[in-house]
Amino acid sequence: MKPLEKSSKILYLTLRSDWGGAPKHIDILYKNIGPDFLIYFAAPISEPYGNSWYKLVGKERFFELEHRKFSISKLFELKSFIEKNEIKIVHAHGKGAGLYGRLLKMLLSNKIKVIFTFHGLHIAQYNQLKKKLYINYEKFFSRCTDLFINVSRGERDNCIKYGIFSAQKSEVVYNVIPEVINEKTNITLREELNLLLDKFIVLSIVRFSFAKNIADTLAIAEMLKFDERFMFVLVGDGETREEIENEIRKKGLNNVLLTGFKNNPLDYIAASNVYLSTSHWEGLPYSLIEASMMGIPAVATNVVGNNEVVKNNFNGKLFNPGDLKTAANNIVEICTDNNLFEFYSKNAKIFYKDNFSVIKMITQMQNIYSALVH
Repeated sequence: MKPLEKSSKILYLTLRSDWGGAPKHIDILYKNIGPDFLIYFAAPISEPYGNSWYKLVGKERFFELEHRKFSISKLFELKSFIEKNEIKIVHAHGKGAGLYGRLLKMLLSNKIKVIFTFHGLHIAQYNQLKKKLYINYEKFFSRCTDLFINVSRGERDNCIKYGIFSAQKSEVVYNVIPEVINEKTNITLREELNLLLDKFIVLSIVRFSFAKNIADTLAIAEMLKFDERFMFVLVGDGETREEIENEIRKKGLNNVLLTGFKNNPLDYIAASNVYLSTSHWEGLPYSLIEASMMGIPAVATNVVGNNEVVKNNFNGKLFNPGDLKTAANNIVEICTDNNLFEFYSKNAKIFYKDNFSVIKMITQMQNIYSALVH
């Protein structure tokens, strides 16, 4: 990799700096990219990441944006910020940031290179009209994008299928997790987290939203509610929290525990037995990667993103969306067959190290930045 010129600077642009996959990805990237790269931020100042970035780079290298809001005045202020600091690359993360990034390309032309990382194409929730409008929107802004990055191969394939960009104009860069080894025993963790010691814990760490499809998680829990071996633990919060609580009461699900938001998700993963994802769609889910790192087998919907972290019958089980009976049977099988559990657990750790190392991701990004500047 050729070293960047001293005048070459990179702006990370995001409309989210709260808890979430995209801000976490940016944080890992920033903290590991290396001394040859001078990083600036355009982001909200919020917990946990925005406040941290602001403290780390200072006000001279931080431009404040509103959380998930677009502003014409902010666009032109940001243009001035980029020109003043002679920033060469704008790396936009997520749809809202992507709009800012491509409009900046229109305003600044060849003065900057613009990279856009989707962090999930997420069009499955759109009706046909909205889907068509969004695809045409991305096709239009493709001309203002120097490079697209997808976080999974399946997402990239879908973008190419819809004609959003050509294969030559894109790269796949996986989300990664710095390796953490939890030295506490399962029993110690359960005691600290107030989790029952005698249960086979099925864990989901999710934002409570339509995309995560928690309704199917509850339906699976209902299928197993008379089997006293199982406890379903849902870590997280979100806009559908009240709806989920009502459904748990309605179904009488004494085998479901809602913990609320927690800032120590790895402890919950290490204390569990199986990770469950019933998502309608994903980009590349951090929680599944973390489960793999911890050697926790997964049972997950066979959708884009999930199926690049979970390999069926290797480190867990995939089931077709809506096939909840199979999902429940998969959980029971992993619980019942200790040899199968150990096989999946061992393979999960191997798969994590082979595919989701920080060094691999950082090397990719360093090469991408260098190629765009030189």
